[in-house]
Amino acid sequence: MRRLTSALAAGLFASLAATSHAQTVDRVTGWRSDLSFWLDQLRKQHYVYKSKPLPPPLLKAADELSKNIPKYSDERVLFEMQRLAAYIGDGHTYVLPLGAERVHGSVIPIRFYLFSDGLFVIDGQPGYEKWIGSKLVSIGNTPAAVILERMKPAISADNPFGYKWIGPPFLNLRGAIESLTDGSDVDSIRVTLRTRSGVVQKLKFATVPPPRMQGVPKLMASRLSKMTVPLWLTDVSRNFWMKSVAPGTLYVQFNQVMDEPSHTLKQAGTELDSALADRTTTKIILDVRHNNGGNSYLYPPVIDALTKWEAANPKGKLYVLTGRNTFSAAQNFIAQLDKRTRAIFVGEPSSSKPNFVGEENDIQLPWSGAIASISNRYHENIPGDKRGWIEPDIRIELSSTDYFANRDPVLMRVLAH
Repeated sequence: MRRLTSALAAGLFASLAATSHAQTVDRVTGWRSDLSFWLDQLRKQHYVYKSKPLPPPLLKAADELSKNIPKYSDERVLFEMQRLAAYIGDGHTYVLPLGAERVHGSVIPIRFYLFSDGLFVIDGQPGYEKWIGSKLVSIGNTPAAVILERMKPAISADNPFGYKWIGPPFLNLRGAIESLTDGSDVDSIRVTLRTRSGVVQKLKFATVPPPRMQGVPKLMASRLSKMTVPLWLTDVSRNFWMKSVAPGTLYVQFNQVMDEPSHTLKQAGTELDSALADRTTTKIILDVRHNNGGNSYLYPPVIDALTKWEAANPKGKLYVLTGRNTFSAAQNFIAQLDKRTRAIFVGEPSSSKPNFVGEENDIQLPWSGAIASISNRYHENIPGDKRGWIEPDIRIELSSTDYFANRDPVLMRVLAH
């Protein structure tokens, strides 16, 4: 290796130090300009706060973040921006903690899901699949239960169930780990897992680039079980489909309030109406557990087919399966069902309210290139309804045991009801 002279080494060090200082100053100024821009856009665009002052706790937290930018990594600043968005109090006002042009996001190579019995690994990038099925004990020095409690106020949500949907996928983000855990070395993150055999494993993970994804990933079938994949996880990518599952029983899965290139929701409504026209169907199971929204102007043909069937079948039963992913336009949809039909709701509460502030209204922060959204619309489906969610008539939560064995206790319960 070629040696540098002392003079050259000293000059190079000084040059690097000056460059580093300039980059640090530019970075801090840039983030502070993004923060100021974002607060200004909230005042101009948010449905509530364009006509009233921003919450004092938000402004205090924003001031604290501005002071801490020099010592936080870019990934943590981005996550802390999302934490600020949560002060607004609705699920459509957020700052995405991944995807900023200037921030190369990174994750630990495993994915978590919150079941009724705790946080578990449900997926792993190549080489890390052996940890699927393990229960999270801690990250750094922080127990899983404490991490979840710390996560709640950092999640943009319409009701207390939103964190169950959004929180676990965030827990592998480096910025979130920096923010929510104690004693974590971000270059070698300590994760303690309890394996399927009950052995406690203390591991270290380097962060890696995040996998390609669009939005919060939907639940997939268990990668452990060789049992038949349960019906609700067989075809999550299709927006709307249906299948007869027993004599007189039609299962309908509605996964996104959007038209597909070759299949519109108007066509879906017509097909549903035709399937119900012979009056042999006495039970409809409508599954919206994967449906996190879309365009509320598209679902009326589906509502019309269901209300027509109910009117013609006064003894017929309509079961609506909801969960933490049920959100936004799907919340409008189930609120209309609650208002206009005899629907029996089963499963988990949805992540929104019958009436809510919420609309995707994207902006981009000018320095970091981070993507944000500011809610600018109020949806009132049931005038005067103050409920925080539609409580299921039959409440059932998914356990890790059922999931990893490819069992669906919600559908099993309805089929037996």
